[in-house]
Amino acid sequence: MGIVKDIRLGWLKLTDICQPFKRYTRFSHQLRDFPLPHPAPLPDPLPRVAVLTPCRNLADDLAQYFGLVDALDYPRDRLHLIVLEGDSTDDTRQMAEAMLAERDDYAGADLLRFDTGFHPGEGRRSRAEIQRDRRGAIAACRNRLMQAALQTDADYFLFIDVDMAEIPPDALRRALEFAAPVLMANCLLQNTTAVFDLNAFRYTRPVSDRMAARYVKGDIYQPPKGYFRDYCKFADGNQVEPLHSVGGTFLLIRRDVAEAGVDFPETPYQLHIETEGFALKAAEAGFGSFVAPQIKVYHPWER
Repeated sequence: MGIVKDIRLGWLKLTDICQPFKRYTRFSHQLRDFPLPHPAPLPDPLPRVAVLTPCRNLADDLAQYFGLVDALDYPRDRLHLIVLEGDSTDDTRQMAEAMLAERDDYAGADLLRFDTGFHPGEGRRSRAEIQRDRRGAIAACRNRLMQAALQTDADYFLFIDVDMAEIPPDALRRALEFAAPVLMANCLLQNTTAVFDLNAFRYTRPVSDRMAARYVKGDIYQPPKGYFRDYCKFADGNQVEPLHSVGGTFLLIRRDVAEAGVDFPETPYQLHIETEGFALKAAEAGFGSFVAPQIKVYHPWER
């Protein structure tokens, strides 16, 4: 009678390596490859862009946020600002309303209200046990922002987190040069070269039922960092890298992607949710997702 030893290699078991038959019923998404977009001169007139930002209890960040948006090297009459506030217990809504009213030289400046009812409680926002509810709520906010953007004449939708620390003034222009369906900037932790947005990755192999079983929490696949996920080299150079999943800190989406019905899953979709699920749905609709490593934006350390 043969004996199979369960020898652990870090987080990987020898039995995983030797397993000859893999089943793919829980995550059946095809990890497709798409042609890499290449930069080209921007058209004249410049594309119209809706800048979309959800916020909650971040009144202290609004001045910094609007300062970063105002500093973008882009005509304000080609930008439509849409901010969504909800569930705040501070004066985020009042401050956002006042600051948007001051920006009458933009193509538009709108404030939406949507309460998700989600409250994370105490502890880090990365806790595995709250991710389905937390990210489902964020997805609902993103979908309402995108629906509002579809009511404008914007050619692209740009999601920017309200608590960003640094965004280069030329970031939007450089991102638009690729005319990619879905393109994110390289989001790093402030004052470091460490990647902040771990929702941006490329799978090194498909997720089998065996792989998924151990790390599915709340019907979302939440493996350890680096578990068959490549967070990209993020090398310098005027190139992009393909992704299977994206983050939303600085995320540019072409209008036709949203018009094709691609949205942010509010419930688990192929074991993924929110921006991760968005990239999977985009791929199934025929749109690739990419990161531009040389466009660096910075996020503060998690608070």
